[in-house]
Amino acid sequence: MSFQQQFKDLIRKTNCTPTELSAVIDTILQNNADPAVLLFMAVEADHLPAVKYLMENGADPSAIVVDNHNAVSLAIDQDKWEIVEYFLSKDFNRSMIFAGIEYLSPLMIDYLESKYVKVPHELKSDDDLDWVNQIN
Repeated sequence: MSFQQQFKDLIRKTNCTPTELSAVIDTILQNNADPAVLLFMAVEADHLPAVKYLMENGADPSAIVVDNHNAVSLAIDQDKWEIVEYFLSKDFNRSMIFAGIEYLSPLMIDYLESKYVKVPHELKSDDDLDWVNQIN
């Protein structure tokens, strides 16, 4: 079984204990799986405990994984608020935060900018700017 399938099976389990989660992830990492890929998969599955464990064990959320996306940009792009909040509470290479993103919702723009993250102008439409200005 591939490490991707092992990890998918793990994060699908609703009753997975923290001990089981860490044991399986450690085993997968010991078999040379890329921690950035696992982190990306955990974000896709909206699995915050796996995201936290991988980050605590050195996974780089700014590493590009798929289609110019990294784990942070995927969380932002898919409005995974808890994971975005967790990432923003951590120290990482923020220059890659918007990698692969073509559009942001007005709510996400407002949220990111409230966290002192400058959203590139090209990700904002005039409508978004009007909406954000109205709520501020």
